[in-house]
Amino acid sequence: MKKAFAYIAVFALILSLSACSSTKLSDAFKEDEVISRAEKTVAVINTLDYDAIVSEFRDDLESQVAPEQLENAWSKQLNAAGKFVKYSSETVFGQKDKSTDEDYAVAVLVCKYENSTLTYTISMDKDLNIIGMYMK
Repeated sequence: MKKAFAYIAVFALILSLSACSSTKLSDAFKEDEVISRAEKTVAVINTLDYDAIVSEFRDDLESQVAPEQLENAWSKQLNAAGKFVKYSSETVFGQKDKSTDEDYAVAVLVCKYENSTLTYTISMDKDLNIIGMYMK
């Protein structure tokens, strides 16, 4: 049950953009900076330091996800994946919140590990603050 809640909590951060539409990346973002920020986030995830992972979220969202929730949801999969090997692919696209007209960037990083491949979807605001994070 805790694992399901953690998945829902993290996914809810992404779904908070549900009123958004996928678009070309806004001119407010530079693709290489978005990818760099997303890679930095994956590097923190790879440390398995769940407090540090939560601290990657924008300040107003940190309180919505507890480190224990992420650990319960992700630790088994991350530990089974083994050591990070490389990025297999990196894609960036934009989203616009229809209710606030705010632009977001979304980076999708496919990562090869020793024992599996994991895909991270990381959403960020114009200041490159993390506003959503999903792993599958």
